[in-house]
Amino acid sequence: MAKFKLKDDEDIYAPLCKKFKIEFFAFPYAHYTQHNKINVFVGGILSGTEANKKKFLDKLPIDKRVQSIQQHHDFILVHAQHPISREKQSAIKIFYSPQFIKIKPIHLAIDGWEYWEVASLNREELNKLIQTATRVYHGRLISLKKENIHTIASLEFAPKFTEKQLEALKIAYKEGYYQYPRKLTIPELAKLTKKSYSAFQENLRKAENKLIEYFLKYR
Repeated sequence: MAKFKLKDDEDIYAPLCKKFKIEFFAFPYAHYTQHNKINVFVGGILSGTEANKKKFLDKLPIDKRVQSIQQHHDFILVHAQHPISREKQSAIKIFYSPQFIKIKPIHLAIDGWEYWEVASLNREELNKLIQTATRVYHGRLISLKKENIHTIASLEFAPKFTEKQLEALKIAYKEGYYQYPRKLTIPELAKLTKKSYSAFQENLRKAENKLIEYFLKYR
């Protein structure tokens, strides 16, 4: 298993994450070559303030490489087309190799770096990936060790919340409701969001129930 970070000088997303203080948790789903261009499909979750996410999404389609964007709440699916050199084409392909298991979504952070966690049964292939990241994308190895995979995170392994339920859950987490001791009570959270106590509590409880049910059904 390897943890490393990289910085692509020509990346579509990382500069926008840094500029608008957005975190993007992404999976590169698929790619194909057509007319001497690589087409890449990346899906992911945006995290940040609503205002900053809007700025990010307003700016994203301005890049001519972006062919289409599908959005549902904080999830986006982007089709991008890259007219690149043969060397860069080979570099991209190795990141899509079926020999690698992406343990977690790729974390595009507000510092402009991409953080990867990848596993492989083949140590030599993993070394090639790290070498490519270092040679082409300013990569820096964080850790490399032999261990068993205990869990794999995926964007699909999440319950479907309504917009109000997700809003209630996010504000409760952000304001320390789930810390011990709790920083705010439900009435205080409701007041903070300018919602009635009953409406906020209903949305929060339904969101919590979905989250717990979805998690425990795999246990």
